[in-house]
Amino acid sequence: MRHNAGEADFSPVHDPVLCAEIVALARETRIDRGGIFVDATLGEGGHSALILASFPAARVIGIERDPEILARARERLHGAAGRIEFINDNFANIAGALGAHRGKIAAVLYDFGISSFHYDASGRGFSFRDHEPLDMRLDGARGESAADIVNARPERELADIFRVYGEERWAKKIARRIVERREDGRIETSLALAELVLGAIPRRFHVKNIHPATRVFQALRIIVNDELSAIERSLADALDLIEPGGRIIAISFHSLEDRIVKTMFRARAKVPYGEEPSFRLITKKPIVPGDDEVARNRRARSAKLRCIERLAS
Repeated sequence: MRHNAGEADFSPVHDPVLCAEIVALARETRIDRGGIFVDATLGEGGHSALILASFPAARVIGIERDPEILARARERLHGAAGRIEFINDNFANIAGALGAHRGKIAAVLYDFGISSFHYDASGRGFSFRDHEPLDMRLDGARGESAADIVNARPERELADIFRVYGEERWAKKIARRIVERREDGRIETSLALAELVLGAIPRRFHVKNIHPATRVFQALRIIVNDELSAIERSLADALDLIEPGGRIIAISFHSLEDRIVKTMFRARAKVPYGEEPSFRLITKKPIVPGDDEVARNRRARSAKLRCIERLAS
């Protein structure tokens, strides 16, 4: 993005996905006439920066549950003072956080999953590369850490977690290896867990360019942060917060997230017999990144975007 000397620098600090598509979808709302854009998964502020730069009249509300990354976003977007409000909360609580704006919100964006920051710099065990504490909590020391789960849950429960939330075909074998390894002491670091999973999956079943522990780490992260329940609750509430002509834009990165979005959007867009529709699907099929974007940003490869619009009463 270009900006002139003296203007706030809204260029993103990392590569947010599907930027052109988000701008095009938002442009069809009231956002360019002073409407409110809610970035429900603020992260480092990449998408909010995009909206602020693309729509000079827009007002943005950014919600982020992780106080550390919220501080980074505040610093990054300090030039937008007066146009952006920051809220430190779980997006599951969107109804309470934004109740005063009910019926006045032009668009809500969700970019599910975790930020590049969490993989690259948080030191909380999201990465396979280093001996980081196996934590994975997004909001401080609340609740169980990934290490608590790995070291305490029974074998069968661990296998169910990996199978259901990671869609991992080797869930039983991995869970058995974990329980066996626990006899020698706690599994405390991300690298220790990654190496254990690596050894449990036969090499011939390793997928090129995807670490064998990816699905296990995904499953633990989802459980630790109760992510799927948060998505269901937040989407249901956000659909009731947007104004007529307002849109919900949701980006998912794995099938469990996408299934929730697809099911809820289709249910809301379904017209009961004899009634007028309240919502319409903007995307009958998900929008996915093009080859150029995937080549530039490998993390975009699994992104799927869906959008729904509230109709006038």
